[in-house]
Amino acid sequence: MATNRDFDAHLLAYGEGYENSLGFSEFFQGYIQGFAKDLIQRHHLEGKAVMEVGCGDGSFLRLMVQNGAASGIGFDPSYPPDQPTTLEDGRIQIHVEAFPPRGQELHIQADLLVCRQVLEHVPDPLRFLQTIRGGLPKDHATTVAFEVPNIFPTLEQQTSWDIIYEHCTYFSIGSLARLLSQAGFRVTHAHETYERQFITVEATTDSSVADRSAEFDDMRELTEAVEKFDIAWRKRLADWTERLAQAKREGKRVAMWGTGARGVNFLNLVDPDRTIGCAIDINPRKYGLHVAGTGQVVSPPESLIDNPPDLVVVINSIYENEIRESLKKLGLTPEIALA
Repeated sequence: MATNRDFDAHLLAYGEGYENSLGFSEFFQGYIQGFAKDLIQRHHLEGKAVMEVGCGDGSFLRLMVQNGAASGIGFDPSYPPDQPTTLEDGRIQIHVEAFPPRGQELHIQADLLVCRQVLEHVPDPLRFLQTIRGGLPKDHATTVAFEVPNIFPTLEQQTSWDIIYEHCTYFSIGSLARLLSQAGFRVTHAHETYERQFITVEATTDSSVADRSAEFDDMRELTEAVEKFDIAWRKRLADWTERLAQAKREGKRVAMWGTGARGVNFLNLVDPDRTIGCAIDINPRKYGLHVAGTGQVVSPPESLIDNPPDLVVVINSIYENEIRESLKKLGLTPEIALA
C-alpha cells in the first residue's frame, strides 16, 4: 500500500458537479456489465438486497437490479441533484450523503455491499472499513466487494500522471486483502480486472469462513516496483516533454484524448506551454469546460474534423482500439501515441 502522508482532505470537495464517469466508453460498459453479472451469479444474489457505497449516478445499482437483485440502496454526496433518488420503480433508494450517514445508527441489511473506486479517496481506509464492518448485522453473513485502482501497472509503466492527488492511497491485491482482514473481514477472493487496471477483493463477515488474505501477499514485489519507479519516472517525464517540444518545432497539430484525472495530470506535468491545443473526451457532460491548470477547452471527437490533428496522444492505452475506431469513422488517420 502506498500512501500520501501529506494529503489534506480539506483541499478537495466531492459534491454537486463532480464528474468522473467512465460510462460513455463501450469498452468500459462491457466490463461493468460483466462485473455485475459475475457478482450476481457467483454470490447467488437473485432476489437479494445490494448496497453500494459511493454509488455515483446509481448506474451500477441499476445493473445489479436489472440482472436479478431484488433491491438496492446507494450512498453518494455527489449524486446528481436533478435526478430522482428513487429508481427502478422503487427498488433502488439513493441517499445523497456520505457513508456512513451522520447521526444515524448503522445497521445495513444487505446480502452484498459493494464499494467501487472509493477506498483510494479515503484518508483513513482502515477506520472506514472498520466502520462498515461494525455496522453490518451480526446475525447475517454479508459479502463485501471492494474495487480500487491497481498500483502495479502505474509503477511498471512509470506513468507519474497516473498518480493523482485525490487518490491518497494506492493498493495492490495483497495490501487491500490485508487491510480487509485487519478490519475484521474474512477475505475469500481477489483478482485483477479491467486489463489489470483495477483490482477487486471480496470478503465476508462470516467468522466460520477461513481468511485467505495471507495467500495474496505481494509485499516483496510491491517494494521492488516502488524502488524501480523512483528511478524511472523522471526519465519518462523528460522523454514526453521532449517529444512534444519536437512536435511543436515541426509545426504538428497535437490533440489529447481523455480528460479525466490522468489527462489533466499529463497536461500539467508534460505540457504546461500548451503544445497540445486540443483536449478530446467522449463524455458530453465535460464539453465546453476547461482542463484545470492548462485551460484547454474539452471538445467532442467530431471537433477534430475541422482541425485534423497530426498526432493524437491517448492517455489510457486500454481505450486505444476504441479511439482508433472513432478516428477511422471520422475519416482521420493521425499518428497515435500512448501516454
